[in-house]
Amino acid sequence: MTALDGSPPKGEPDSARRRAAHLYGLVVTGSVLAAAPLELGLVRIALLLLGTLAVYWAAESYAHMIAARTVLRRSMTAHERREVFRDGVPLIAACLIPGVVLVGEAVLGVDVGTGIDIALGVNLAMLLVVGWRMSSVSGMTGLTRIGSTLLCGLLGVALAALKMGLHH
Repeated sequence: MTALDGSPPKGEPDSARRRAAHLYGLVVTGSVLAAAPLELGLVRIALLLLGTLAVYWAAESYAHMIAARTVLRRSMTAHERREVFRDGVPLIAACLIPGVVLVGEAVLGVDVGTGIDIALGVNLAMLLVVGWRMSSVSGMTGLTRIGSTLLCGLLGVALAALKMGLHH
């Protein structure tokens, strides 16, 4: 399990890829939400979201494994292969909160369009939190930290604009 900023649990080696995977997972999550056909319903969209991120995780992990093999010029050990796949897990974990929001909304009978808008809002909030935390951990302060956070948030705003362009 990873923290909201994509960092690994205490005691595990830190990985830039894990942090990047979490941020990338939130962007893919927002993209799926923005493009999701309203007629699918909230539960099916949540499943589509999880499935899409699983495919991205597998593809990204495979690409990293092949790239590592070319750099190493040897076969990877079983431990190295597991690490490559484990480093990408935050990409999938990023969709869990928006996915739970979608399922909860379905249980409550929320309209699909409204439910997607709320999940996109949650995703935007998560992007802002991740941007703030990653900026903080990297040592940014003041306007640089705020600017970095806002840049993460702008990714979420762009996804909301994409949804509006697709569905309105």
